[in-house]
Amino acid sequence: MGRELCRAVLESEDLELAGGVVRSDSEHLGEDLGELCGWGRVGVAATEAPPEDAEVLIEFTTPEATVEHLAYAKPAVIGTTGLSEEQTEQVREAAGRVPIVLAPNTSVGVNLLREVVRLLSERLGGSYDIELVEAHHRNKRDAPSGTALLLARAAAEGRGVKLEEVATFGREGVAPRKKGEIGVHAVRGGAVVGEHRLLFLGDDEEVEVTHRALSRRVFATGALKAARFAATAEPGLYSMREVLG
Repeated sequence: MGRELCRAVLESEDLELAGGVVRSDSEHLGEDLGELCGWGRVGVAATEAPPEDAEVLIEFTTPEATVEHLAYAKPAVIGTTGLSEEQTEQVREAAGRVPIVLAPNTSVGVNLLREVVRLLSERLGGSYDIELVEAHHRNKRDAPSGTALLLARAAAEGRGVKLEEVATFGREGVAPRKKGEIGVHAVRGGAVVGEHRLLFLGDDEEVEVTHRALSRRVFATGALKAARFAATAEPGLYSMREVLG
């Protein structure tokens, strides 16, 4: 994802690549970012810490690194998933000082789909069972994905309930479906970039909406939209909903 972001910035006409962060034990520490992303030498090296002259930070790292980088007090786009409640609260606190876009998925399509899911859930009503199935590559660490939770929360919002009150994460053994529950299931394997299927299952019809990411570039494109937004926004915590208007 970092390479996709670097290349997307280099290809843009209005953005400048100020730096890129890698782990302190990374074999790529000190390498040219342009060469790492296949663009060609640009004279900007991979470092352990964000550059001081950066105007906006784009985070697709780990929860621990993301929280650590909040100390730089820069406008930020956070695409990192798997944040704990405590870490999310630290992000909220930092947003009191600088603008932060917190987005578990920066794809424009996914964020528009979120609105569709909320509307479907509201209009179809409680007589339809809702199940969400998501799939990602074998190396994805968190499950369910941040995008799955984003969409499942949208479905819960459409019914006027909190996801935490109705969610069932996977099933095993004797597990009959409870009235009003929203099922969330994670699949991990291969090189799947990301797929999310929302199923609304009624007695006489089924409605399915699917988002399938074909490459990571779609997330980089959305992240750059969010970065442009954050660069001029007032301090506060934002989502892609505000970025997209």
